Amino acid sequence: MEKQDLLFFCTLCREKPAAEIEKLQCTISHTVKNFKRDEYIAYQGDKVTRLVMLIRGKVRTEIVSSSGLTLPMNDISAPFPLAAAFLFADDNSFPVDVIALEECEVIYISKEAVEKQMAKCAGFMRGFMDFNANQMQNISERLKIFAQKGIKAKVAYYLLSREKKGAFELDRSVASLAGYIGVERPSLSRAISEMVRDGIITFHSGKGTIINFDAMEALLIRGA
Repeated sequence: MEKQDLLFFCTLCREKPAAEIEKLQCTISHTVKNFKRDEYIAYQGDKVTRLVMLIRGKVRTEIVSSSGLTLPMNDISAPFPLAAAFLFADDNSFPVDVIALEECEVIYISKEAVEKQMAKCAGFMRGFMDFNANQMQNISERLKIFAQKGIKAKVAYYLLSREKKGAFELDRSVASLAGYIGVERPSLSRAISEMVRDGIITFHSGKGTIINFDAMEALLIRGA
């Protein structure tokens, strides 16, 4: 484990080289645990009593409904905090299952240690707040995508939120996007192909252009 993993949130340390960070006296009390592939790091509903930081490996997150339906959420690569926004919540429960996709290493930092670090380092506190605010924005965007009724409407919303002067970039693979918006990959590929065929967009290797904005907005209105 590198010291920068402990200081992940610190905006003052973020731009410093790893060698310089290692020389800092700053440290945070923590414990470390390793997980094998397919092990559950956390279960949906577990209490978030400590800051959980993935520092090595990759995990999958899923939501399981009361009916047993599993909805894939995100694949997350280290370094990344898990459910950090819930640490100080009244209902401080994991919103998802967290499953190791490969061998993973996780550090745990108590709430008291996080509070102590915030009190002595403004950069850490600011970074913690920035990170969680950005995560809430991402969740809000995803909920808006889920609210769209049809696959093409979901795609249209996603692309319109990212276009600049008509050009867009997915920022993720088609397979990853399918999981992100909650649809099957073949269905997503077919929807994109039909939008290209209908002259609404161009698309190649994750990039494209919106040709017909009126048609895109019509997809949102109809919920196609």
